[in-house]
Amino acid sequence: MTEASQAARSADGCGAPADAPRVTSAGNQAVVQGTVTQDGAPVAVGYARLLNSGGEFVAEVPLAADGGFQFFAAPGDWTLRVLAPGGIRAERGVTAAIGEIRKVDVAV
Repeated sequence: MTEASQAARSADGCGAPADAPRVTSAGNQAVVQGTVTQDGAPVAVGYARLLNSGGEFVAEVPLAADGGFQFFAAPGDWTLRVLAPGGIRAERGVTAAIGEIRKVDVAV
């Protein structure tokens, strides 16, 4: 692996790009995905962050047009933090497990 590809891989972290299709089968991955809504409408501008059990930042992805987000996480306990304009901030706990898609929908 070249230095450039290692740097690109490190920058990608465990978050999937906003425009990436949502997985429907986790296979050998631990997937955390969901949507963010406000008053029933998608929150399309903002970020979803994944924090480890110690509260440390691990990854961030922009919200998709449908308010969606997706992470490929290590198994274990995580905190999902949502940040969006207008002072929107929410946190939810989630436990990721290999072979499972953990859906976390956040209504703010």
